[in-house]
Amino acid sequence: MNYQEMYAQKKCSAEEAVKLITSNGGSLIAPIAAGHPRKIFDAMAARKDELTGAGFFSTLDVYPSDIWKLEESDHILVDSGFVGGQMRPGLHKGIFTYSPVKFTDAPREVARRYNDTAACVVSPMDKHGYFSMGCSVDYTYTAAKNCRSIIVEVNKYMPRTHGKCWLHISEIDALVENDVPLPALPPATFDEKDKTIGKLIADQVPDGACIQIGVGAVPNAVALYLETKNDLGVHSEMFTDSIYRLQKKGNVTNKKKNYRSDVSVSTFAVGSQEMYEWMDDNPALVMLPVNEVNDPYIISQNDNVLSVNAALSVDLTGQVCAESFGPLQWSNVGGQLDFVQGAYRSRGGKSFITLYSTAKNGTVSRITPQLAPGSHITTPRTETHYIVTEYGIALIRGLSARLRALNLIAIAHPDFRDQLRFEAKKLGLI
Repeated sequence: MNYQEMYAQKKCSAEEAVKLITSNGGSLIAPIAAGHPRKIFDAMAARKDELTGAGFFSTLDVYPSDIWKLEESDHILVDSGFVGGQMRPGLHKGIFTYSPVKFTDAPREVARRYNDTAACVVSPMDKHGYFSMGCSVDYTYTAAKNCRSIIVEVNKYMPRTHGKCWLHISEIDALVENDVPLPALPPATFDEKDKTIGKLIADQVPDGACIQIGVGAVPNAVALYLETKNDLGVHSEMFTDSIYRLQKKGNVTNKKKNYRSDVSVSTFAVGSQEMYEWMDDNPALVMLPVNEVNDPYIISQNDNVLSVNAALSVDLTGQVCAESFGPLQWSNVGGQLDFVQGAYRSRGGKSFITLYSTAKNGTVSRITPQLAPGSHITTPRTETHYIVTEYGIALIRGLSARLRALNLIAIAHPDFRDQLRFEAKKLGLI
């Protein structure tokens, strides 16, 4: 039987495909964002009355789906590795749950719990019988290789990327065709605070540095000021438009990297349609499983790694909360700590945690004497390297509690510095 015959034999409707999920105690694991197989998600939700005790795991919801509308009385337990806007209401009601796991550990810790069925979006099959997982390799590559069954949703809009991201037709149990455009993020906007923070960080980036930046206003502002740099490298869990533009303009060459030199490295991508088109069949980018991309040891093999991540609040000892408001879960752990550790171990490396100095229209300081009760610590004070606000950069790592507090007060909003000094004295920090 040739590959086209195998393809035709395994092609089916989404409703037929999800019958592969074990009815009693089965599970479905799916990738991040652009890799969400939308037809499969909706078809699984339609089986909610049959799938007794079933588990569903995915990350960073970007598409509307019936799976995010399930209720407590339904039999499917929805779990996430990074909470998105559509899942958040159900999580806060206690209907859904989340897994607080470092991104680099997800293939091992999550895939072993959801080992029944894996599903993902793939690019069309090539002449050798291979599908590319395109924008979302993450933990799902490992899950697909170890699950009892694999369902793929074939989408002509998914770019055919290179790397460790291939699934062969012989491995697939069912395939569904669904040609729909991938999610396109709106163009980034940033204000003067973003520009100030971006320039502060960009000034720390030497030519030849290896960068990791995510999505959002500050990372885009950082990228804006990196357009004066030369021979940058990319080793980043997320590939974004800001990185794509640097690569397109020639600022990124990857010549100075020690690990996977000459190519950018990532594990998932979300951006514009233009970026997706650039990714298609482009050997300048490789997509790899997250346990390789986010491994601190692998990250540190590159020199001058510069990592940029965001926080919601930071206390005067340097503890970073990037995922909750008190005990209220808002996002999740992600790969922040992976890159904080990897950058610090890199020769010449630095990691920056960014946040505005205030919230709620300037009425609340994001630098606090202590984190709010119940806050989830994303990066412990022993790992935090630099904190950045629009008022400057504070070195944290290796310093005494006194110097940490003083450095953080110096970059807090001026309206809150006296109060922070008062509280720091009460806590015995200064």
